[in-house]
Amino acid sequence: MNRPSEHRPAILIVRPPSQASADAATLEAQGWRAVPFSPMQIEPDHEALRHLNRQFHNADAVFWVSPSAVETAAPHIDFSDGLPIQITVGQGSRKALAKFYPHNIICPEEGNDSEAVLALPVWNTLKPGAEILIVRGHGGRDFLRNALIQRGFQVRLAEAYFRRPYPPDWSVWETVEPQAAYITSAEMVDLLFRQVPDRFAQPLRTLLYFTHHPRIAEALRKAGARHIRMIGRTDECVTRSDE
Repeated sequence: MNRPSEHRPAILIVRPPSQASADAATLEAQGWRAVPFSPMQIEPDHEALRHLNRQFHNADAVFWVSPSAVETAAPHIDFSDGLPIQITVGQGSRKALAKFYPHNIICPEEGNDSEAVLALPVWNTLKPGAEILIVRGHGGRDFLRNALIQRGFQVRLAEAYFRRPYPPDWSVWETVEPQAAYITSAEMVDLLFRQVPDRFAQPLRTLLYFTHHPRIAEALRKAGARHIRMIGRTDECVTRSDE
């Protein structure tokens, strides 16, 4: 795994830039040449962020949908009293939140989606009609929100950021010739394939894609991707020469 960087197979990290550095280190350790390749930028909603601390402290529990939600919103919150209950969608979001909140953070041991969060026992410990705040971007998935409303909770949204399409540097196909991609959301799939120039559309479809969720794999298949590998962790992205 100590090949010079220029001789390593290249893998695209298709996720927001602020989250790519840790993945890059893991992938480099696995023998890849890691290339950040985000088709979107996270743009804070400053008006929403001005009201966020009040919303936060009115809630009985707060659910964070992603590391992007934490990175954008957490700096605007006073966590000093250790309240309310904090819940994240997965370990990546939990680690991001732990930088701001040093107390217990609840997240699924297995699974990293809203369905796994809904199965957590914490919802059975909250008082009837408790207020739940969901911190997310504009236009997020409503599965958990609707399910919690059906259980009688009051659910509020703090839509703290916008996802803006951003053209990645497609010239990487001419400089590093990527063989694979690691992608972390179905929305990233849509943005990636929607923006691809015609001359790179076929190479994009033939990459080996690593992802962690069946919903993302299905989005890749619909976009025309031919080679998809389900993984549990980033360090399970093995190079083709290791297979």
